Amino acid sequence: MAMSNLDSPTVLIVGAGPAGLFAACELLRHGVKPRIVERRAAPHQEARGTVLQPAVLEHLERAGLIEPFLRSGVRIKRLQLLGPGLREILSDDFTEAGGAYPFQCSLPQWRTETILREHLQRLGLEIEFGTEVKSIEDRLDGLRVTLEAGARSETVTMAYVLGAGGGHSVTRHSMQEHLGGETYDGRYWVADAKVSLLCPSECARLVVGPAGFVLLAPLPDDRRLIFVNRDETDTRPELPSAAELGALLDARAGVEVGLSDLGWVSPFRMHKRVVERLSDRRRFLLGDAAHLSSPLGGEGLNAALMDAADIAWKLSLVMRGAAKPSLLDSYAIERGLADRHVLEVSDEVHATVMGLVATYADGRVPDVPAGDPAENAAARRKRLMLDVSYAGARSSAKPAPPPESPRPANAFRSATNCAAPITI
Repeated sequence: MAMSNLDSPTVLIVGAGPAGLFAACELLRHGVKPRIVERRAAPHQEARGTVLQPAVLEHLERAGLIEPFLRSGVRIKRLQLLGPGLREILSDDFTEAGGAYPFQCSLPQWRTETILREHLQRLGLEIEFGTEVKSIEDRLDGLRVTLEAGARSETVTMAYVLGAGGGHSVTRHSMQEHLGGETYDGRYWVADAKVSLLCPSECARLVVGPAGFVLLAPLPDDRRLIFVNRDETDTRPELPSAAELGALLDARAGVEVGLSDLGWVSPFRMHKRVVERLSDRRRFLLGDAAHLSSPLGGEGLNAALMDAADIAWKLSLVMRGAAKPSLLDSYAIERGLADRHVLEVSDEVHATVMGLVATYADGRVPDVPAGDPAENAAARRKRLMLDVSYAGARSSAKPAPPPESPRPANAFRSATNCAAPITI
């Protein structure tokens, strides 16, 4: 396909995380060469978001990128929800969802970014690391963007800006938008390490008990992505030692987890937040710049990649003169509905986990019903993002407020403190 605006890009992507990188890949695939800048001086080497859901694997296949992801990642085909002493509460088999990719593909985020970055390099697009966007101002002829790279300052005019710079997005601030919603209680550690605790093949394990939970999800090289809640009194800024983190995992799981080879650990909070406007026709927000969800749902990274795919094909059609600019209005409407749906699903997962913790803390053992097979299948598809749909989207639709917490069935809530039906 012939490339447009080769010499003078008029689309600026702010942020070289997964959303920004994939948006650049998709724009190039559709014939538009963007410019992409990143405030960080160099790529990071952190695990961060790791799971790619089946629906996103289908996007990567269409983009011609599926093979390096399947080669680099490990497959997760099942999730076990366990109580104290590894007593199984329930197990969900992802292969029953069907589809082209009936599994999650797990790999550290730094590897996801490397695959996308290397693809861009093969296509001749270089990422401008160490370049920060200082301001974005409206002008009659477009958006005036001020960039700083070290001591050098540059002002450019862009037709469109894709804001993929994370939770502190300068693009979002220039739109006078904020992430409305809530921050969940509690503080947490996320880590990348090895464990000696035997785990079933291609299986993630979430262990809950009276003091909290620990998630052990497979990564390549026999490593695990680990989520664990901190003690309520632990507000220190210092990172835990491997021994301290290992002791915390053992306490939460009720068995010896056997942490070793700690590669990375970071504190984090969990959020349920979304902007009211995803775009103003020239600026478009993607990923964490637009929405923040509980990582227990494993959907934030995936929603970001879906954002990127959606805006890229629409913007490329408009820029090549194959569609009217009004097509761009559908991004905020369709992705707004989808992103809010993702937040609702992530919130259900979060409520389920915390409800089980509360049940054990009350001295009770949760009685989890088997559930209706059709409802279980629908919940599984939601969990794997296979139900994301733009049905019902209308160009005249008004943005909805940030989603409220779900209202679970009273009988089930009183018995288990969990949202119903269980979505894990």
